[in-house]
Amino acid sequence: MTSDIQSSYDRLAAEYARRIAGELDHKPFDRKMLDWLAEKVADRGVICDLGCGPGHVARYLQERESAVCGIDLSAGLIEQARTLNPGIDFEQGDMTALTNIADESFGGIAAFYSIINIARESVPAALSEMRRILKPNGVLLVTFHIGSETRHFDNLWEVPVNLDFHFYETAEIKTSLQTAGFTLEEVIERDPYSPDVEVQTRRAYIFARR
Repeated sequence: MTSDIQSSYDRLAAEYARRIAGELDHKPFDRKMLDWLAEKVADRGVICDLGCGPGHVARYLQERESAVCGIDLSAGLIEQARTLNPGIDFEQGDMTALTNIADESFGGIAAFYSIINIARESVPAALSEMRRILKPNGVLLVTFHIGSETRHFDNLWEVPVNLDFHFYETAEIKTSLQTAGFTLEEVIERDPYSPDVEVQTRRAYIFARR
């Protein structure tokens, strides 16, 4: 399944970047949450944009004077991120097994909607890895679509893919974070913006600390 996710996003990379790289311009609440993450991390170290896609979250944080980097499973998206954001380090990696990342590497992590392709049985491994690579007292911001469904796509933006998009209940992710050893700080939900801005799903934002 990981190979399907990787190859799907490799095929999608150019179109994904075209559609997503500027999305924060239209999402003031998301920008406010990233501002808050930057404030919480402060001088604790680098913030990793985990599941970075075209790197727009890393760029936003860098523009607010945070030290940043990005990791994504897709080589195609990493190429897009490097092209769009010169001066930021991006590398390929699987968030459920970040074997190339040392313990306690980062002061913060922005997992911005990036668990959407992580199946429920793999969420504990992903959260465990996030905690491992955070410094003591480091901060995680994890955001996700609220629900219990899984939506399968064979085609996205006229590109053939094999992708499952997983929705999660807020209480479910809270429990998973606590089980992984995180301390919860803030849990926030919002209704979707208009259909011309984003898919019509409720969103959750959880701040947790190692």
